[in-house]
Amino acid sequence: MSGEKANISFNPGIYLHIPFCEHKCGYCDFYSITNRSQQALFVEALCQEMEQVAEQIRPAETFDTIYFGGGTPSLLQPDQLQRILSVIQRVFAISSDCEITLEMNPGATEKEKLPVFKQLGVNRLSIGVQSFDDRELKLLERIHSARQAVETFEAARKAGFTNLGIDLIYALPGQSLNSWRATLQQALHLAPEHISAYNLIFEPGTPFYKLREKGQLNPQEEEEELRFFNFTHQFLSERGFLHYEVSNFARTASLYSRHNYKYWLHVPYLGFGPSAHSFWNDRRWGNVRSLNAYLQQLKQQRLPRAFEEQLSAQTKEFEHIFLRLRTYEGINLAYFEKTFHRSFLETYRKTINTLIDRDFAVIDAQVFRLTQKGMAVCDEILQYFA
Repeated sequence: MSGEKANISFNPGIYLHIPFCEHKCGYCDFYSITNRSQQALFVEALCQEMEQVAEQIRPAETFDTIYFGGGTPSLLQPDQLQRILSVIQRVFAISSDCEITLEMNPGATEKEKLPVFKQLGVNRLSIGVQSFDDRELKLLERIHSARQAVETFEAARKAGFTNLGIDLIYALPGQSLNSWRATLQQALHLAPEHISAYNLIFEPGTPFYKLREKGQLNPQEEEEELRFFNFTHQFLSERGFLHYEVSNFARTASLYSRHNYKYWLHVPYLGFGPSAHSFWNDRRWGNVRSLNAYLQQLKQQRLPRAFEEQLSAQTKEFEHIFLRLRTYEGINLAYFEKTFHRSFLETYRKTINTLIDRDFAVIDAQVFRLTQKGMAVCDEILQYFA
């Protein structure tokens, strides 16, 4: 970690789930659809949802991040994006330095919109490259080429974007470390401000999961996945990137994904659109995972909630541990005691000692955090605290 301070506030954020995609990739577990015939209806429903929520909770706080996720939010037409942003600015207090992120996929159609998106206020892009190897892109069922990924990135720079992130996936079936190294080298050649590197996961219900069950797609062995993770950490760290969360790297602490970091710090956020979740005043709720149901409920002037829950003190404590240990900042012991009114070290002494003895964790300057060895098996370790 660098001594530089991360540009992270405890102001709330806004997430918007745009569910449309040109093509649904076999590994993707996020809610998305390829039928875009109701896109205009969706935009109006989304604006209605924001207006109703703002009226209901009347937030006094200033929001300083807006994140368009999906799906492929860059499929929005410029006038639709403008409509959404105008409603956000009308019903919520938005900071003057708000980070506005738009996820996009490489492609000719998207490239042409970039200058307009920039003019509308988008100041950060997260580009779903996934690989710079055409064979791997085909395996992942991506519909862009490595060349198109490079061209899209360069078009974003030309449009004036100074904060660009690249998403990549590793440990693909049959992928070698040499191939992964080549993808990372191409990414570094483009000089992005941020890189997200995710281990391929076979999520239940996805086509990839079904292919694995049939023996038609074989995941990497766990030991190989570990090699990919450690190689990625070493490769990017040696080239100046800060590994600040299990899957995320930034050139400097000021270039962390401010919005996503809110999730890991348990900062409140409001989510809009089908399948979006919110966390507000110790309550969590999620929207229906269906565009038709989403549109229908809002047409009836009802918020499209699938569930709502009040978080117990025990749940909040576990989530604090779970989320903080995914970051390289770890758990501040004094903050934990002040927040939960008990000592982290005394409460979890046996687990803590086991993790330290196995070189999975350390206590450093009143912070308990996972080591690199621990980060590599982070999800397994977090079960110790459940």
